[in-house]
Amino acid sequence: MEPNILRAVLARWASGVVVVTTVRADGARHGMTASSFTSVSLDPPLISICLVSTSTTCRMIRESGVFAVNVLGHDHEAIGRRFASITRSAPADRFTTGHWDTARTGAAVLTDAVAWLDCALTDCHTAGDHTIVVGSVRDAATPRSAAPLIYHDRNYHEGIIR
Repeated sequence: MEPNILRAVLARWASGVVVVTTVRADGARHGMTASSFTSVSLDPPLISICLVSTSTTCRMIRESGVFAVNVLGHDHEAIGRRFASITRSAPADRFTTGHWDTARTGAAVLTDAVAWLDCALTDCHTAGDHTIVVGSVRDAATPRSAAPLIYHDRNYHEGIIR
């Protein structure tokens, strides 16, 4: 399968946008934008995210054993873009946009997210060049009701809320 063709096909799949956060050994925050997030089980409460195995975020989650998933609303496009950018600036600078709090595990949660889940790392499964990270949900909240931020065909879109 030609990677560029697969990338183009997968871009046609609409998905929600989340910011995955964790905490470094020195207590500093770290995060990145992701779209590969799903529920796994209600009993026990498990979720998963897929991360590039060589990414800093994947390594830091393995080291800390904790992470949070912040579901972005339609008005969080700037946050989604900020955490998706690959820059040489300090990762902590990404948290200057938005209002962030600290969850029980120490991971950052967006105070006005559509929803957030605070997780303890349960398992990691290698799948090609990615790692499927499974987390046990320790705490969760739905701070506000808002249309979600959707990622489709390499662009952000406002989702529909009823």
